[in-house]
Amino acid sequence: MKIFFSILITIGFCQVALADTSYVCTNGGMERKIEVVYLGTEKVPCEVRYTKDGNTEVLWTAQAEEGYCEAKAADFVGKQRGWGWVCEKSTPAMSEPASTDMPEEQSPESSDIPAEMPTESTDMPADLPAE
Repeated sequence: MKIFFSILITIGFCQVALADTSYVCTNGGMERKIEVVYLGTEKVPCEVRYTKDGNTEVLWTAQAEEGYCEAKAADFVGKQRGWGWVCEKSTPAMSEPASTDMPEEQSPESSDIPAEMPTESTDMPADLPAE
């Protein structure tokens, strides 16, 4: 019986997803959200999602490099702050693993996102326009 409960507890811990990390940035009544979303129970694969005016875009993805999404999100938050936005970090409650049916690369529609999204091996261009 003890072995049975040990197995159940082990399975339960393996099913827990990582908590996504969110930054909410505000400026003059406007709001932007930058999120690191884990697509499973590990730190990779992951995505950095940017929400502006109700539209969410995937800016970066990582399949193998741990820490990549977190670093890209932190860099982008730094850019937002440089443009006058006030950004607060929050870690929501544990979430279910996100759906993986989104394509790895998506072209952004907004003018403040680079036309080509960098992947794990490249950096975001430094010449993003201010908002």
